[in-house]
Amino acid sequence: MEITIDNLIFFSNFDSGNLAKVEKCRSNPNNSNVNEFNVWTSPDCANTIYENDYSSWFYFGIRGSVSDSILKINIINMNKQVKLYSQGMAPFVKVIPELPTWKRISDPVSYKMEDNKFTLSFQYKLLHQSEGATYFAFCYPYSYSECQEKLDYLERHYSSNNNPCRLETNDIYFYRELLCYSTGKLRVDLLTVTSCYGAVDDRECSPTGLFPDKNRPRCYKFKEKKVFFISGRVHPGETPSSYVFNGFLNFLLRRDDARAIALRKYFVFKLIPMLNPDGVEMGHYRTDARGINLNRMYLNPDNRLHPSIFAARTILEYYHREYTESSMDKFGAYPPKIVTTENVNFRSHQIKNHYCNFYQSSGITKSSSKDSSSSVSSKSHSRHNTHSASNGSTNKVKRRSLKRPSYESGVAFYVDLHGHASKRGCFLYGNALEAREDRIQNLLFAKLMSINCSHFEFDSCNFSERNMRIRDRKDGLSKEGSGRVAIHKILGITHSYTIECNYNCGRLISDFPSISKPIGTLLPYTCAEYEEIGEAVAVSALDIINANPLSLIGRSKFHSLNGVIAWTVNYEKQSTKRFIPKKSR
Repeated sequence: MEITIDNLIFFSNFDSGNLAKVEKCRSNPNNSNVNEFNVWTSPDCANTIYENDYSSWFYFGIRGSVSDSILKINIINMNKQVKLYSQGMAPFVKVIPELPTWKRISDPVSYKMEDNKFTLSFQYKLLHQSEGATYFAFCYPYSYSECQEKLDYLERHYSSNNNPCRLETNDIYFYRELLCYSTGKLRVDLLTVTSCYGAVDDRECSPTGLFPDKNRPRCYKFKEKKVFFISGRVHPGETPSSYVFNGFLNFLLRRDDARAIALRKYFVFKLIPMLNPDGVEMGHYRTDARGINLNRMYLNPDNRLHPSIFAARTILEYYHREYTESSMDKFGAYPPKIVTTENVNFRSHQIKNHYCNFYQSSGITKSSSKDSSSSVSSKSHSRHNTHSASNGSTNKVKRRSLKRPSYESGVAFYVDLHGHASKRGCFLYGNALEAREDRIQNLLFAKLMSINCSHFEFDSCNFSERNMRIRDRKDGLSKEGSGRVAIHKILGITHSYTIECNYNCGRLISDFPSISKPIGTLLPYTCAEYEEIGEAVAVSALDIINANPLSLIGRSKFHSLNGVIAWTVNYEKQSTKRFIPKKSR
């Protein structure tokens, strides 16, 4: 889209751009130095049979200038975002080449609801420039092409490390693969990051219909490790998730950080940077090129209609089985088994090769409470174990049951990254689990996140059954089809989360690292804060297996992992009704 009005050129003909229409408003005699324009954004899938009502993402540029004039922009057709902008949210701006870094507009922003339509208004004084452009966006953009450029660079940088069997055990193994193509024929990449410890001179298999580049061999296998899976941008407008993802990935690739070295030794990290590259490139807010909310398709994905979701679920099922036996040799009951009584006692037992201690207490075990892996009814169980065939013909093939206790799964963590408009802060969504030790595991990970990052808000986390079933207002689809809920139900894993980051700011800043009382001035998030959330996800996984050589827990009021577990056990006991599924009470 490119529109010329007077001396200004409005355009959005670039990756992730979104601009539909521009009109110049009548001049106001009282503000002769203000040039005012009404701007419309394109809803997802605009001008197609799949067009829908999602219309919050905007991203456009302006070339040219008007002497001694202030530009006023009214974005006419956004989705209702009163809560977000009432909390201080402002559009983002950068100027090429003078101010190439994105920042929030400093002038006051106004908004109004009129005829059930939300209008956002802001002003900005254009710099005088003969070349270059000024860009405006809903939030920090991160385009498909930016993602590909980063992956291209990393692939070149680590190209000499393709055979881990020939390298030192602490060397970094980074491997990029084409997992599948999107419906728009864009790359959906799968990254593997780990150390060369445990490398096996054998490669992973290629499930039918996936990994279409047959000239590139699959990545190597590893023993004595479990898989940590993380994905982002299933909702294309939720750009904070890409910065969280980059923070996580950059941390893993630190060569000399003792924590990153430990993480690479214990886990094989499988990462999908963009699950919805079509939506990202097209400048959509929530859906793909066919107007589908892909984060509701995990229970029954179709390899033709939802190829990235079909691929993500398929490889998770593969890792669930493939890494089971070798991982159990190393980790025993992983994640660390927590069983509880009124008097919480902890004992440590040494794991093979003395890599880490896992803490236990004594008392209630899973035998006294239904295992969360058996919590699905037989009717829904049969539904969860069918999905689209890979041959593109029709459809569903029945899978054998994948259910097993969480500690027997080859997948240790499933984490999906998102942005959030209405609820302030950075927090996570977990699942309502029947076994008490599983509930404590979920709470423990969230609590560790709050210790490791001052921007993470434990009190905003949600583990309710309602949040596993609630239906979207616009399309009526249930969260039961989301990655977080579906992967837990399909594989039975405990650590299945959605990480949510507000577009603007949080509710409080914790007294890092003592996390006692909120202090400090509340500031809007920058890319750095989002990246710190990604680092905290990684570090907290290391803390929960008590293998963090530089843990912050000792500097907190809890003093040790034992102390955090004791606090979590007590918190769960006092909040039981909030976390237990109704049928288990």
